[in-house]
Amino acid sequence: PTSSVFSVSDNARVNESGQTYIAYLFASLPGISKVGSYSGNGSSQNIDCGFTSGARFVLIKKTNSAANWILFDSARGIVSGNDPYLFLNTTSAEGTGYDLLDPYASGFTIASGDATINASGDSYIFYAIA
Repeated sequence: PTSSVFSVSDNARVNESGQTYIAYLFASLPGISKVGSYSGNGSSQNIDCGFTSGARFVLIKKTNSAANWILFDSARGIVSGNDPYLFLNTTSAEGTGYDLLDPYASGFTIASGDATINASGDSYIFYAIA
């Protein structure tokens, strides 16, 4: 891959003849969006994205083992307390019973040591939009 082009292999899961595929590509734009990573610490931690009024959309994925893509957004509520969330790769209903993510002026706060988004020693990637 380069800064403007990516390629796929000849594997049928990503390049089968006659099939249609979609690729979602994300990039950081200062003050607007942030692609990043963090290491889980098992307790609360602030993720600084360089925003001026916090994140309104946050997508997180654990990378060192199988896990769901978890989505938080301000339409559902990024609040101190239990946050509505969706697992993007399942058909599960919206979850609401856990305080996982909290507002933070320059990004977002991981509110707990929940294994979905902050298990100690695990690695995570995220995409956030101001």
